[in-house]
Amino acid sequence: TNGGGECTTPGSCDDDGNTRGGDVRDNEEGMDLRAKLNARLGVDINNNNNSGPPKRVQSQDRATNKKPNPPPPTSSGHEDYLYNIPGEDPGFIRHLSSLETYQVPEMREALEQILQEMEANVGGITTLMQRHVERTLIQHQFPEGGDDTDTYATFGSLLDVSTDYSVSWNGSTEFGGKPSWVASMFYRKDIINYEETEPCRVDLEDDYDADVDDDECCLLGVTINDYVGIRPTKEKKEEHMILSAYWDVLDHGQWKVGTVMNLEFGDQKFDTIVANGALTGTDDEVVTIMEKLASLLNPGGVVFFVGIEPIGKVDGPEKVYNEILQQIESAKRLGGEEPTRNVPATFINESLDRIGLSVFSSVHFPIIPTLDDVRETTNGGKRWIEESRALKPDIKKQYMTKLDDLVKRTARVAKVGAVFAREYQYIVAAELPIDGNKKKASVKEPTVYLPKTEQ
Repeated sequence: TNGGGECTTPGSCDDDGNTRGGDVRDNEEGMDLRAKLNARLGVDINNNNNSGPPKRVQSQDRATNKKPNPPPPTSSGHEDYLYNIPGEDPGFIRHLSSLETYQVPEMREALEQILQEMEANVGGITTLMQRHVERTLIQHQFPEGGDDTDTYATFGSLLDVSTDYSVSWNGSTEFGGKPSWVASMFYRKDIINYEETEPCRVDLEDDYDADVDDDECCLLGVTINDYVGIRPTKEKKEEHMILSAYWDVLDHGQWKVGTVMNLEFGDQKFDTIVANGALTGTDDEVVTIMEKLASLLNPGGVVFFVGIEPIGKVDGPEKVYNEILQQIESAKRLGGEEPTRNVPATFINESLDRIGLSVFSSVHFPIIPTLDDVRETTNGGKRWIEESRALKPDIKKQYMTKLDDLVKRTARVAKVGAVFAREYQYIVAAELPIDGNKKKASVKEPTVYLPKTEQ
């Protein structure tokens, strides 16, 4: 049901007639999920003893002091578990319900490994930023600090908003592997207990940016109650639903397709919002988006805006990366698509303050893409150009030739050093004051993230 090949299950087939989920891709590295897990664990998850859908456990059974026994092997005569997801295609629901989950030992160990690698920032800037969000929430909820290691900050009810940039560095639109990150928060207590350790102190004195081979760094103490995920397309939503089913957190969330501006939430409010890619457009459009998201917060709730600064101008050899982005944007303008207009963090800080939120953190993260990242960005632009019906063949050829030449120049620059072209991502954190409480003074200017060293 979840391998490649000809699809026979209605509702679970892609446009090419293959089984949906056969090429599920993780956001962080673009690898087939099963291939990644097999590579990390040295096992073949397709060949474990749990050939059918494992028994799902209730949420109160998740945070235990020891690893629960794996579910017994199933047979072809077992009664299938089916998710109850109103409005979804029955065939897709059956496909989701057939997937192995976190309760299968190998999958459980895989999520633990992903969390440990996040602690060591193996995923690069995006996992570093996820860890920053967790740290910021802990510091906000426990401003007095202390050496308590048995206290967890909570995201409560989370609104998870992901949108697509028109043109940007490959990793910035995804903010790391979000389904895996959300799942790691659901199971954080369980994983920490299984590892027979304790979470970081609430003052974070024992927390630091670990090296890849450092397995001594503590895990941050954060949890989550439930979530709503918003994705820009049906394909992206289904991809992330499949990943959430793998991690056995699909029952704890809801999924929507569209933008924050065209979706209705009724009386639903959230304790935490993490929005990446939402802050693009004209100044008025961005302010309207921020106002809508602010209206979805509970009093005392926190919103994290993940954005990207307008790229800076450079005169050195690194400017070739700027030229690549400019060529792609030029092609899209000519093809009738308005490229993304990124908005600086200072504008976000000031605007959030004006609409009544208290900005308590604003941090820049330098983007230093690898040559592979630059190639991926370039290839994405070339795919758009190739598929465009508005561009004439001779115009397409000119852009393709120019981009190929720029990538060759980038390769020469990358041999000398990192390709840093004054591009930054940022995370702005703001709180909606509790009714009757005076709004606190807001942070005005972003600071540059400094790696946290071991004390």
